[in-house]
Amino acid sequence: MKFKMIMTSGYPEMTKMIKKVASELNYAVTVVEGTLNEAANEVKSLVAKGGYEVVISRAGTAKVINEIVDLPIVYSDSDHFDFLQAFVRAKKHGDKICFITYPEEGFLFNFEHIFETIGFEVTILPYKNQTEMINQIKVAKKMEMDVVVGGGIRATEIVQSHGMKSMFLTISERTIKRALILASKVASDRIVVKEKAEKLNAVINVSEEGILFLNRDGRIETCNPAAEKIFEEKEEGITGKGLNEIKNAKLLELLKVEKIYTGKGNFTLKDLIVTYEPIIVDYERLGTVITCREFSKIQKLENKVRRELQSKGLVARFSLDDIHHRGEKMSDVIQLAKEYATTESTVLIIGESGTGKELIAQGIHNESSRREGPFVAVNCAALPENLLESELFGYAEGAFTGANKGGRQGVFELAHKGTIFLDEIGEIPHHIQTRLLRVLQEKEVMRVGGDRVTPVDIRIVAATNQKLWELVQDGKFRSDLYFRLSVLHIEVPPLNQRRDDIPILVNYFLAGLNSTLTFDDFSEELQTFFISYNWPGNIRQLENIIERLHLRVKNVKDEKAFIQDALRETDDNQKLMEIGDQSLVLKNGTMEEIEKQVINQMLEKHNNNKTIVAEKLGLSRTTLWKKLND
Repeated sequence: MKFKMIMTSGYPEMTKMIKKVASELNYAVTVVEGTLNEAANEVKSLVAKGGYEVVISRAGTAKVINEIVDLPIVYSDSDHFDFLQAFVRAKKHGDKICFITYPEEGFLFNFEHIFETIGFEVTILPYKNQTEMINQIKVAKKMEMDVVVGGGIRATEIVQSHGMKSMFLTISERTIKRALILASKVASDRIVVKEKAEKLNAVINVSEEGILFLNRDGRIETCNPAAEKIFEEKEEGITGKGLNEIKNAKLLELLKVEKIYTGKGNFTLKDLIVTYEPIIVDYERLGTVITCREFSKIQKLENKVRRELQSKGLVARFSLDDIHHRGEKMSDVIQLAKEYATTESTVLIIGESGTGKELIAQGIHNESSRREGPFVAVNCAALPENLLESELFGYAEGAFTGANKGGRQGVFELAHKGTIFLDEIGEIPHHIQTRLLRVLQEKEVMRVGGDRVTPVDIRIVAATNQKLWELVQDGKFRSDLYFRLSVLHIEVPPLNQRRDDIPILVNYFLAGLNSTLTFDDFSEELQTFFISYNWPGNIRQLENIIERLHLRVKNVKDEKAFIQDALRETDDNQKLMEIGDQSLVLKNGTMEEIEKQVINQMLEKHNNNKTIVAEKLGLSRTTLWKKLND
């Protein structure tokens, strides 16, 4: 780490020693020769040009520099041995010796001990500034001193002009070296601190949140650009000021909130959300960090997040109102889903494949308080076991060969603050069931290969076309997970139990294909097929058949062949209709006539039990009664 230092020198010989030692240490050192104000002013001029990290100086010169220069000062003073050498040398040039010195309070030398060592006394003449130093030289002249020690190069000129001999208080190379090494450490530490401060300032300045730092006296020390915009004040206009000096009404209202000086928390203030947090070091409160966010900015950010979720497909596109129906069974299901949407409990949706379980899940999400959050759907049966775990929980960097650098979020993390839909939940392997149970219980996720947990705020909606309780009894599904998932449950009826909805669904799918046809345009034979067919593939199969019909409608001359082709797909070409385990033989007729045929044959097979027949036909008893009496 390369940096520049300044060191003051009291005399030419010392200047040479400093340059020699600095060269040996490979330090960049600028030497300023002089003392007190003269040296201090030159140091100030150098510092103003920039690039210096530390100043090394002695006694009074160091003190003057410290008052006018904003850099750390390393004091480099003579030791007792330096005094001994100087006084012994001076004795060779005269008997009456004085020492002019700048006494540092708290660091005074024990001259009595020095005098005992050398065997003679030296008169001590202290000074505090340049004027006092000159006056002390005059005092030395009156006292008829032979030799004056100390004072530096400027003092030497004055002493000699008064006819006395002058000697420098020399400093050893060892002392210079120690001072330079110490200054180097100070400079290095200062650079590290500056770099950290610059990084911190960069973070603070790019933040979209307004940030203020109040010191322990309640004065503003930091104000970032975002805060300047919020309060419409420049940093230099408010830093260093406290409550009684602030004129800005908006900022003044904030600083008047007493709790920001004693505790931590958040509150709203007109159009701002304010968070305050104390800075405590060794149990002492050094100040408070205050962050301010504008409601308008938060709303823009939420809109941006929603757009990003939309682009990633992490949104629920359908609501419960998008479920086309007119029968009571689906009305009951939708009403139940709306009630469940108001809770945070886990929901288990049970139904055959193709009945619209994900549509129900999306509707619950869009009716809930989480509607602005993500909706993440995972088909647990569509992924291999080794991929399912990392897809659900994510993985840490280096968890396995080919893992993305930095790791990857799993769907539970992606669904934070939203809903996760786990379709075909019964297909999850046993060891993953254990991890899923922990997510449900603890609301936290650990990535595959990771060593830390991530809290998640999610609601789980699961779905299955299997009888989960039978899987539990067979030991294939954890009972504790089953009861966690089945807090609330919804059963979606198959299409053959909601035949009243078939015409409206047919019309919906035809409209989606831009067809001009409606169910009423179909021949009686085609209508009979759609109403009476068993639909093992449920609504998904119905949609496929409608699309096929739309593509072939201009060329369909033989409707019977089309119907037989549809029946052949499910090996159902021997019978036209099955209800439960009952086969019916129907004659051609109007829709009303076919309905009555179905109802009468079902009543005959079930000993006129209208409750059983209504359930198997997906009708209410009231609707069944009306159809029988029409």
